[in-house]
Amino acid sequence: MNHPFPPTSPNLGLYVHIPFCLSKCEYCHFASGVFSKEMITPYLSALKQEIEELRVPLEYLNIGKHSISNYQVDSIFFGGGTPSLIDGQEIGKVLQVIRSCFFITDDPEITVEVNPGTLGIEKLNQYKKAGVNRISIGVQSFQDHILRKMARTHTGQDAIDTIKLCRDQGIKNISLDFIAGLPSQTQNDWQENLIRIADLSPEHLSLYMLEIFQNTGLGHRFSYNDEETNLPSEEEVAQFYEVATDFLNKTHWKQYEISNFCKPGYQSRHNLKYWTDQPFIGFGCGAYSYLAGHRWGNERSPKNYINLLKSQGHAIDFHSEVSNRDHLEEVFFLGLRLNSGLNLQYWSRIFGFDLLQHYRKEITELAENHLIEISQDYLKLTPKGRLFSNEVFIEFMH
Repeated sequence: MNHPFPPTSPNLGLYVHIPFCLSKCEYCHFASGVFSKEMITPYLSALKQEIEELRVPLEYLNIGKHSISNYQVDSIFFGGGTPSLIDGQEIGKVLQVIRSCFFITDDPEITVEVNPGTLGIEKLNQYKKAGVNRISIGVQSFQDHILRKMARTHTGQDAIDTIKLCRDQGIKNISLDFIAGLPSQTQNDWQENLIRIADLSPEHLSLYMLEIFQNTGLGHRFSYNDEETNLPSEEEVAQFYEVATDFLNKTHWKQYEISNFCKPGYQSRHNLKYWTDQPFIGFGCGAYSYLAGHRWGNERSPKNYINLLKSQGHAIDFHSEVSNRDHLEEVFFLGLRLNSGLNLQYWSRIFGFDLLQHYRKEITELAENHLIEISQDYLKLTPKGRLFSNEVFIEFMH
């Protein structure tokens, strides 16, 4: 699918899933795990096949292979799992395949997720040579006792060393992930994380409030009311969040989404696609895609994913056409996550009716409870609304 000239449609994001981990974290519900090393080579072969033969799932979905040539790619995100577990040259080989199949913009954002302690200077230089210009590091916490409880394989010092390595090797766009509400986490722990963040000065931060999913180690323990989970209360987690937003907004970082903060100009281009109704295609087991009014997801098991690629040329496990109602709900659910909010005038034109009038009852009640506000045609969550965002979103889903 080589393109003789740049397309003119909205930019496309690509997600590449690498499922391999040293251990399965207690809170993780993604399609990842500890797999045999012998599975890496066949998995990467299947991954490259899926990218090269994208026409197969597009034809299966009746989207048409011509539609992909209307887009140019401006973000590529290697997530997992732990992409930094595999050989750095393999990331480069996947990127070569992508470049042969898609039109890439002159300044793409190319991100690789890494776990502290799994990235050395040789691997990092292989990433840079391949075009990687953004590193996302899953720190989660700097406290070793918390990391051990979550089955993380690194220490706080490993995280600091990995960040320093990236800086020393000229990486100018570093993102760090943290979780608020982990077992045994205290206000002092959280304050220590924030102070270290300020010292390390990353360009981007993702601060997530812990969610407990049933099919995780933490979920199994929590469901049996295991006192050893020792989780902070909802009030304490809300305090963590408020302390972080207050601290960060007074420093170099500004909040631009419920869980995300950045220095000026360093918003995650890839994640913004999810929140602003832009198209993206996911490759690999468990990866999801959104294109031309269709959503689809791949088989989660790496072994089954490989076998499906061999037998039928795609690994689609789930597919739906996005109805107007679904689209409207997603626009509210995702757009309200952004601090900039939802442009009511723009989306009223897209959907063909006045959103403010359509949702007048819901908007009035939520505004009276100080959960949302309207400013210059933008519907926005208030600071209080961000703490109760799920309750706000539900009001627009009917």
